[in-house]
Amino acid sequence: MNKLLKLMILLAMGMGISLQGQNLILQKSETITSAMGIKSVVMNSARSKVYAMNLEDRSVFEFKRNNRKLLRKIIFLPTKGQGYNYAKKKWFPSYQEKPVEACLTHNDKYLWISLHNAGGVVIWDLTGGSTYVEGKPYKEAWYYEYSTNVPRKILKKKKVKLLWIKTGKTPKIITSTPNGQYLFVANWHSSSVSVINITSATPKNWSIIKTLKTGPIPRGLLVSPDSQFLYIGQMGSDYISIVNLNTFQKTQNIKVGINPRHMVMYKGDLFVSLNLSAKLLKVNPISRKIIKSVKTFRKPRTIALTEDGQYIFSVSYLDNYLQVFSTDDLHLIGNWRSAVHPVGIAVYQNESTIEAWVANYSSGTIKIFTFTEQ
Repeated sequence: MNKLLKLMILLAMGMGISLQGQNLILQKSETITSAMGIKSVVMNSARSKVYAMNLEDRSVFEFKRNNRKLLRKIIFLPTKGQGYNYAKKKWFPSYQEKPVEACLTHNDKYLWISLHNAGGVVIWDLTGGSTYVEGKPYKEAWYYEYSTNVPRKILKKKKVKLLWIKTGKTPKIITSTPNGQYLFVANWHSSSVSVINITSATPKNWSIIKTLKTGPIPRGLLVSPDSQFLYIGQMGSDYISIVNLNTFQKTQNIKVGINPRHMVMYKGDLFVSLNLSAKLLKVNPISRKIIKSVKTFRKPRTIALTEDGQYIFSVSYLDNYLQVFSTDDLHLIGNWRSAVHPVGIAVYQNESTIEAWVANYSSGTIKIFTFTEQ
C-alpha cells in the first residue's frame, strides 16, 4: 500500500468517514471542566443529567446535559486511608473518599458511588441529599447547589450524611439487575463481588446478602436483560465468569483473552474491551465463541453503546482517542482525539444526533463530541 493511500485512510478515519458505508460526522466538540482525577461518567435514564466521579477531588458533579451547566456537587470530607499505586504495586497513605464508578437505582432516585480506598459504597439521594440511617455507618460530604444563570455561583451549601455500606477492598464498578432486586460491586483487591439486596424503597433495609468469590481482579460487571445472569470480567486473567442469579453459582467461564476490563450487551452478544491486549471483542455467551475481534488504540477502557445499538464507543487511555465501531461487524467508523487519559464515557442519542461524553482523567475535563449520522 503506497503512502498516499495510507494517508487517505487515516484521514478518513479521523474525520469519521467509514470505509464500509456508514458515516458519523463530527459536528462539534466542547470541553467542560469537572475536577482532577475524573474516573467515570453516567447518565440518568432520561438522559437529562450527567454525573462525574472525580477521584482525586473526592467529589461527584451533576451536570445538565443539554446546556452543560453544573447543577450540584458533593465533596467528601477526608478521612485517612490507604491508596494503591498501580505502577509500583504498593500501598501508600491517602484518603478513603475517592469516587470511582457509579450506578443509578430506584428510578434514578439514588446514585451509588464506589469509594476506592474506603472499602465500600455510599448512596446519594438525588431528591434530598442525605441517606443517613441511625446506627449505620456513613460518610459526610459538603453538598452544593449552583445557579443556572451565573456559572458556578453557589446558591446553597450544607453538610450531608450518606449511608456507607462496607464491601470488599478497592470497590470499583457497580451495576444492578434490571428488575431492581440486586446491586453488585466488584472488589478489585478482594477478588470478590458484593451482592446487595435493594428491593426495599428505603436505605434502612439495604444490606449485603452474599459475597461471591471470583478470579483475580474482577472489574467488568454486566447483568443480562432478564436479570438471570451476572457476567464478571476477570481483569487479572483471561476470562469472563457467568453466575446464575437464581442460585448464585458460577455456571461457566468464557475465554476471551488477557485483561478483560469492561462489557456491554446488545441483542444477546457481549462486547468486551481487553485493556492490555488493545482489542474489542464481540462474543456469543451461549456458544462461548468470539464472533469478531478488532484492534483498538492502546489500553481501551470503558465502552458504551448508542441507544439504538448500532455503534459502540471506546476510549483509549494511553493514546488519548475516542473510537467508534459498528456493532454489526466491529468495523471502525472513526477516531477522534480527546484530552489526556480518557477513561470513562457515556452516550446520548436523539434520532440521528449522538453525543459522547468522555471523561479525561489527567486533565480533569469532559470532552463532549456531537455527531450526526448520515
